[in-house]
Amino acid sequence: MAQKSLAMLPVATGQGIVPRPNWLARVLTMFDVRRTRIELARLDDSQLHDIGLTRDQVQAELERPVWDVPANWRR
Repeated sequence: MAQKSLAMLPVATGQGIVPRPNWLARVLTMFDVRRTRIELARLDDSQLHDIGLTRDQVQAELERPVWDVPANWRR
């Protein structure tokens, strides 16, 4: 059991987006998604250019609901 608890530590603390099986995990994933989108919006235009995105693409991403994530994140 301790091994499982240690494995879940990054999930519970929000360290990255990983698949989470239960409702609490889904809520935590939504917080991760929102935080990541906000961080994306804070990038300047040269940083966005470096990762191949435009300001319009970032704006479209910000307008998506937090539950609108790739299917593999919902498992």
